[in-house]
Formats: sequence, structure tokens, C-alpha cells
Amino acid sequence: MNISEEKIYKIDKESPLPLHRQLKEIIKRKIEQGEFKPGDRIPTEYELCNEFAISRAPVRQALADLVNEGFLYRQQGSGTFVNHKIPSETKLLQVMVTEDLWVPPLKKATRLYNRGRQGGKVRLKAEILGRPQLHSKILSAVGRGDAPDLALIDWAWVAEFANLDFLKPLDKINGRWAKRFKNDLFSAFIDKTSPSLYGVQLETSVSVIWYRKDWFAAEKQTPPQTWNELVQVSQHFKHFKRFPLAFVGGAKAGETTTYQLLPFVWSTGGDLFFREKVALDESAVRAVRFLVDLVHKYKVASPDVVSFEWDRPARLFAQGKVALAIGGSYEKALIQEVSGWDDEAFRKKVDCIPIPAGPGGETAATVGGMVYVVFRQSRDAQLALEVLKRVVSLPLMREFCIRTGRSPTRISVAQAMDPEEAWFSYKVSKLLHSARARPAIPEYAKVSEQFQLMIENAISERMKPKEAAEKAREIMEVLVSQGTVL
Repeated sequence: MNISEEKIYKIDKESPLPLHRQLKEIIKRKIEQGEFKPGDRIPTEYELCNEFAISRAPVRQALADLVNEGFLYRQQGSGTFVNHKIPSETKLLQVMVTEDLWVPPLKKATRLYNRGRQGGKVRLKAEILGRPQLHSKILSAVGRGDAPDLALIDWAWVAEFANLDFLKPLDKINGRWAKRFKNDLFSAFIDKTSPSLYGVQLETSVSVIWYRKDWFAAEKQTPPQTWNELVQVSQHFKHFKRFPLAFVGGAKAGETTTYQLLPFVWSTGGDLFFREKVALDESAVRAVRFLVDLVHKYKVASPDVVSFEWDRPARLFAQGKVALAIGGSYEKALIQEVSGWDDEAFRKKVDCIPIPAGPGGETAATVGGMVYVVFRQSRDAQLALEVLKRVVSLPLMREFCIRTGRSPTRISVAQAMDPEEAWFSYKVSKLLHSARARPAIPEYAKVSEQFQLMIENAISERMKPKEAAEKAREIMEVLVSQGTVL
């Protein structure tokens, strides 16, 4: 054995590469070089611990990974053996997603990539995590040097992760494709603060006000286009609903509060930021005061909105307990699940509009969604992008949006949608031309928390609207100027 081979067969405890990954590669190399032959029993966990002077945990993880990848198999009571049919040039693509619904497009994209290939095929390993766990799981994995190849993350985290240098810019992997893809996006999905493309979306959602179209027709009411009309129509429905309007109004609902209520600031001509500075001015105070008035002056929304979970308004709406609910287009499936309405019934009973125009402003909506990103620690960034390109291709994006009721991020896909077959996606796509994205800044998550607390402090009457806005602005300014986390 030469010196280079000796080095390959040793664990480097100073290396940023996790111990289990190093051991896994050593065992694979021994299999590839014939030291471990098909059918051979490999050393026990105890023997591997002694040989490489490492604990049992990384040994177990390395063996589990090799079993999952098809290099080894376990025989109860006998040990772990080298598989008789070793995977031939098969590469593992590890992906983290939040829900089962994201897996089918990944599987189909993987099949399309593998089709007709004799070698160099890819095998997908998707880990499904709940959204509350995803952020911390990714941070932990990156810290261990064991990030997935791909992950589906909330739009709000992209700037943060890019600033931490976790992500591989897609235009650095394939600049020509990235340029074509960006040219086909609705403008709301193009980060104007950075020339790099750090992620791509398979779908998008838009903040809306859901309303019972059938009730409005029966009561001869029209959907509100202004704040005053929103108050009037909500008061009209008070004759049979105590609180006819529902929305989230505090930190308990997390990012949902910012996503759904920031358009009220926009709809009166205000903003969170202007020319890279915090801009919570009198327009923002006006928006906060209006939300407070919906609860305390007009009494069309419950004071309990400050403690609502993120999905509470949609559930109340689906249960027939409110006539209007501020929410997001992504809630269509939830509303149908809770109500039991099929697509035909939903279409007859429900419709949605953007946030009505405030004084001196116009209607507004937020775009959002989940974004696929490639990590710098990816074992094969080029391969990850090849699969991702197929995930967000026109046929797969169109198919996913029709199946889930989501809307496409690409203009060409939206234009290819049948207005009848994909009526809801088509409808929401029309809102994308004027919808806006939240600020793409690394400190966004903490800035958003302050926005949520501003709303909660005002609605709970712990502070006056102006005081709540001033306090939020002061903290936001510190966060942005220092680029730190409080």
C-alpha cells in the first residue's frame, strides 16, 4: 500500500468532514478496491471503533448510510455484509423537505434524469421534516459539515443562509441556465439586491382575503376594494356572525403574521424599508391603527387574534364561523380539508381578493413560498442542479401547481395553464404582476419578529399604535445597522 492509500484509510479528526462521512468513504474505497469483496462480513462496530479510535455513534451512522445506499446489508445475528450487487456509479442525492407533497416532483425529476443512462445514475434520499424543525436541522447539519445536497427552505431564510455562505449560487454552477430561468420569472421573484440566483421556487402563494362568495351573493354584498369597504361589509355580516372577520395578529403565528399583514402597510403607501433604511413612518402607524380599530373600534374581529395560531383564521373560515379571513392562497387545500368541500363546491362558495387599498394607496399582496437551494457542502452541486432543473421545468411545475392548487413562479408556465382546468392557479397568477416580496435582507427573520410584536403590542393595547411602531423601528434599525442577532 502506498502513502496516499494509507492516508485514505485513516480518520482525520482535524478535518471539517464529519467522522461518519470519513469512515463511510473508507469502507466504500475498500469495497471498490476489492479489500472487502461481495459477501464478505465487514468488521463489527466494536472492531471499527478500535481500528479508527472513534466512538460508536459515527460508526453506526456510517454503516446505516452504506446499507441505505445499497453497498452493505445486515443479517440478523450474523453481522453486516458487502452486497453481492454493488451500486454501479450510483450517486446519492440527499434532500430535506417539509412535507410529503414535495417528494413526488423530486422523484419524477430523478427518474427523468436517470432515463436512458447506463451509468452515473442518481438515487434520491428525501428527509421529511416539519417546518418548525427545518431551520434548526439545517443549521445543525451545516455545523457538522453534513448539509444535504438540496433543501426546500422558506423564502425568508434565503438571504440569511446566503449571507452565512451556506449556499452555492446557481449561476455559478450553470450561468446560462440561471439567466434563462431568471428571465422567465415574475418580477416579484427576482432579488434586485443581489445579481446571484441562490434558489428556485416550484410554486408560490399570495396573501389574500378569503370571502364567502355565496354569502356575499345572498346578502347582495360586493368584495371590498378599500379599507372603508372592508369595514362596511364586515359590519354587515355582524348580524349573524359576532366576529365576521378573522386574521392572525401576533408573534404566536410567527412569519404568517408578517406575510399576511405587511400588505396593509403597503396598501397605504408605506413600507418596511426604503433605500436600505427602516421606513416605518406614519403610513405604517396608519396601518397598525386600522388593524387595532378592526378589533376594538369596529369590533368585527376578535381580541383573541393576538394568540391565534397561523392556521386559525383559515379553519374558522372553513367551519363557517367567519365571512372573511385574511390568509394566503396556500390555504386552499386546508380550507377544503376542514370544510369537506370538493373543488366544485369550493369554487361555488369561496373567492379571494388582495388586501384592499388604504388611504392614498392601492390594493396589495405579498408573494411567498418555499425555495429549493443547493448547499456549498453538496457532494455534487452540478448533479443537484441537474435534478433541480427538471423539478422546476415547465411540465413538472405545471403538473405540481394543478395538483396542489398552487401558482407557478414562471411566466411561461402561468401562460400554459388552462383557465378552467387550473382555475385557481390561473386566478392567483393574475395577482402576481402587482404582488410584492418581503425585504431580502440577511436580518429579515429578526426584523419580521419585531413587525409581529408591533402588531401584537398595539392590538393587545399594551402600546398605542404610534408607540408600537416607533419601538419596532428603533430595534429594526439596530438589527440592520449591526447585522447581528439580538
